[in-house]
Amino acid sequence: MELQNFKWELDSNGVGVLTANRPEKLNAMNDQSWREINQFFTWADTAPEVKVVILTGAGDKAFIAGADLNSLALKKSTDCLGGAGQKALNKIEQCSKPVIAAVNGFAFGGGCETAIACDFRVVSENAMFALPETGLGILPGAGGTQRLVRLIGLGRAKDVILLGRRIGGAEAVQIGLATRCVPQAELLGEAKKMASKLLAKGPVAIRVAKQVVQAAASSSQETGMLTEMLALSVLCSTEDKAEGVGSFLEKRTPEYKGR
Repeated sequence: MELQNFKWELDSNGVGVLTANRPEKLNAMNDQSWREINQFFTWADTAPEVKVVILTGAGDKAFIAGADLNSLALKKSTDCLGGAGQKALNKIEQCSKPVIAAVNGFAFGGGCETAIACDFRVVSENAMFALPETGLGILPGAGGTQRLVRLIGLGRAKDVILLGRRIGGAEAVQIGLATRCVPQAELLGEAKKMASKLLAKGPVAIRVAKQVVQAAASSSQETGMLTEMLALSVLCSTEDKAEGVGSFLEKRTPEYKGR
């Protein structure tokens, strides 16, 4: 895969690291970056060799420090109607593989929106989340106004979006924005530990459970319960379910086939 603004590495276990790679711009997002996220996760969703994706930023200052302001300055109202950022981050949220954001430093604007589109956020002690767009006369336009409310609640989301308040790594864990906070030197290792735990689970179960949990955010509890019941029914017919239960009863490590 040809990527200009990102680099990609995949290990033998199927854990890949996608790195925003514009450190001279603090990994800020431009139109090409959104296209590459869209392209990458479209591919990763069905690539059998990819089991888990870790998304991080190059350097020790920034995960993704928002939009490239030189690019933003040229945007007209009609340029925003295509929703390139929303479409790209929907690909992350809807990816059948677990996606872990390893947030090292600034996650501002589109960087914050990218992180909250992932399934998990492991953050360094110097991580800093912010949605500063109202200070530029605009608003978060890649899903930030919607996903942040679901993650941390309406009141806190208004605090971040309307007032532009910044949230550090430790506070991010306290309010449910992040899963855990570690020293920066341990960040990628911690994300890989989480990936290893995910690899030990039934891959079909992980994929289906992610879809059911995502659906809960936009459906009634009654609909969600029905979806859950139907999903469980499907999983009970899989080889992975038989292997998972059988290995537990036989006191051995399961060998999942993903079917």
